[in-house]
Amino acid sequence: MSGLRKGFDVFHVNGPRRRPRRSLLSALRSPFAAGLRVLVCLPAAALGAQALQGAEWPNWRGLNADGVSSERGLPETWSPDGENLLWQAPYGSRATPIVLDERVCVIRLAEPDDATRWQEQVVCLNADSGEKVWEYRFNVFQTDIPHHRVGWASLVGDPATGNVYAHGVEGMVIAFDPGGKVLWERATTQEIGRISGFGGRTVSGVLDGDLLIVSFLSAGWGSTFIPRHRFYALDKRTGETVWLSTPGNAPYDTTYSAPVVREIDGERLLIAGNGDGGVYALQVATGKKVWAFPMSKRGINSSVVVDGNIVYASHSEENIDESTAMGRLAALDAAAVSDGKPEQLWMLDGFTGGYASPAIHDGVLYHVDNSANLVAFDGKSGEQLWLENLGIAQKASPVIGDGKLYVSDVDGKFHIFKLNGRNRPEKLDLDEFKNPDGSATQINGSPAIAAGRVYFVTNNDLYCIGKKGSGEGAARSMTGAPSKAPAGAAAALLQVTPAEINLRPGGKAQFTARTFDAKGRAIGEVEARWSIEGALKGSVSGSGLFAASSDFPQGGHVVAALGELKGVARVAVRPASGFSEDFSRYELQSVPDGWSGARGRFQVAAVDGEKMLRKPSGNPRSWRTTVYVGDTRQKNYEVEAEVLSKESRRRMADVGLVSHRYTLALMGNAQTLMIRTWLSELSRFSKEVDFPWDPDVWYRIKLRVEPAADGSAAVRGKVWEKGKPEPEAWSIEATDPLGHGRGSPGIYGYSSADIYYDNLKVTPFGG
Repeated sequence: MSGLRKGFDVFHVNGPRRRPRRSLLSALRSPFAAGLRVLVCLPAAALGAQALQGAEWPNWRGLNADGVSSERGLPETWSPDGENLLWQAPYGSRATPIVLDERVCVIRLAEPDDATRWQEQVVCLNADSGEKVWEYRFNVFQTDIPHHRVGWASLVGDPATGNVYAHGVEGMVIAFDPGGKVLWERATTQEIGRISGFGGRTVSGVLDGDLLIVSFLSAGWGSTFIPRHRFYALDKRTGETVWLSTPGNAPYDTTYSAPVVREIDGERLLIAGNGDGGVYALQVATGKKVWAFPMSKRGINSSVVVDGNIVYASHSEENIDESTAMGRLAALDAAAVSDGKPEQLWMLDGFTGGYASPAIHDGVLYHVDNSANLVAFDGKSGEQLWLENLGIAQKASPVIGDGKLYVSDVDGKFHIFKLNGRNRPEKLDLDEFKNPDGSATQINGSPAIAAGRVYFVTNNDLYCIGKKGSGEGAARSMTGAPSKAPAGAAAALLQVTPAEINLRPGGKAQFTARTFDAKGRAIGEVEARWSIEGALKGSVSGSGLFAASSDFPQGGHVVAALGELKGVARVAVRPASGFSEDFSRYELQSVPDGWSGARGRFQVAAVDGEKMLRKPSGNPRSWRTTVYVGDTRQKNYEVEAEVLSKESRRRMADVGLVSHRYTLALMGNAQTLMIRTWLSELSRFSKEVDFPWDPDVWYRIKLRVEPAADGSAAVRGKVWEKGKPEPEAWSIEATDPLGHGRGSPGIYGYSSADIYYDNLKVTPFGG
């Protein structure tokens, strides 16, 4: 059973809302219990049945992000008809559930059978009974992602607080308290230019200490205007940006490689695949790139798994070197880094582990390739130990607990194997799920293990399986915590927080400077010299308090200096109320400062001696662009502008405006006027009317959104030829029963031909 599977071409070895009842964990979090912890810890450890760490699965790969649980007494067999089925709930998903503080939580598409009510939904159930404890629904907007890929990124839970964090396909990052109350949210698409492609790939967040780290493709302003795969570390308590990092090059794809955090050689690292086909390690506390390992000519989707200092990484696309094989599995020594690259211990070409992520246990690496072959490798040598076919296609990752391996395949099969050391495992159980029409019920998420139970989701249902009564938990600490620098450590990096912020005109922000040693370990806050750089206007005090001027839009840096060290924070100033813009004050080929996604896609141009904003048609990759020009919290306003489309190869552009997360667009080739909120799912909410319009003619376009008390929103659009009287009647009107109550104004264009914009205006109601 050892040796290489046929097709592995090259093998190199360089060397060996109803709050759930409180658990013991939540009780120990309370202030009252703080003084009692010494008394209760020993009895709790002695109980063993639901030990503090063993009873939770707070992120998609478990406490240690390796797909392994220390639970005991897990089921060997079960049946959807009743055997060892503790409960079943109608909350299907494509994500992995998390288990936290006696709740099991999942993110999903709400109302999957009613397109008009499609939303993203976070739901938390009682882990014992499957009864719903709380849910929260939020709209999907301004994305190409289709409905069947909503709820892609798994939730992440915080064992220290019981809070839950979601990363939605539309770019919302939301923090919930244990009872489902929203603590804070970030609208990353509107705030910082997050890009969402059609594929739906969205990265699960990771928590470490006080940081929630998310990643995505973005095109911002200033130094971040070029589209790249970026990592944002947010303060888990406030949502404030602590650092942002752009470790890679031009991305090939959106990806969903969830980061893994480990301390290696005294350095706490975040390790993840990137949209440019490389695997990167960053200092968790600072975002500084430590090393890079290029692998693929496409983006990396599989997450790494780490055992000690060994990082195992894989992909299923074309390799970067002369190899003609598709896919690669590699073992990297992250403690042996030279010239910014870890030492490669062994490499296996032809293994297409591009969707699932591996698990590592007792020196054996378990991985599933894209063709649903479960393969075991010796972690030290890369030798293949055995192969077991599961089905036809694979997305879910294997999970190990109690000497058993749990894994599903896309075509609705859920497998349980008994591990047998390095030998082929014993098949214990196989259950298959079908839709009413006889087709396979897809399974994309991985299992979660907690308190003697296994939780997993199909597209239709959430299942809890286990033996009656509690399982036998086993305490298993998490992977550590951020460490402080030793006494006397030299400062190597100066960090300014918040690292990026959007302010209203005249707004203020308090910045803080802190130092870290060369390994990214915190030294502490410092008194720095503060200054302002770039086009930013305002003042900064000696304590780091910045006050923006009333000018807008603008973008620049607040800078801290300490000796030769320098830390920078990015500041954009965007209006939060009425304004007008005719672009006359800007230099040719420039864009307004602080507008995310504008540079490289728009430019100020002169036409007949007048300046206006032009969206060129030269680069098809950036034809469709929305630029948000205000505050994400704005509401009760209307936006209007003058627009013109050229004609190129008998094509006209699509051009329009955005308000409250709705788009009003003149559709050039279709000769229609459309209002919508979710481009790829017009059945959720949209309306389109015939509207003949011509190239090389200026039109005035106006969009007004009126949110109502019942949660709906009236959306109205009006278009007329420039120079003619404004018509009294709206050209198009519709009511969205799931209305957006706020959102930044913006401009939209699909520039299959050149587009021009002028005299942009935002007016509050009654203004």
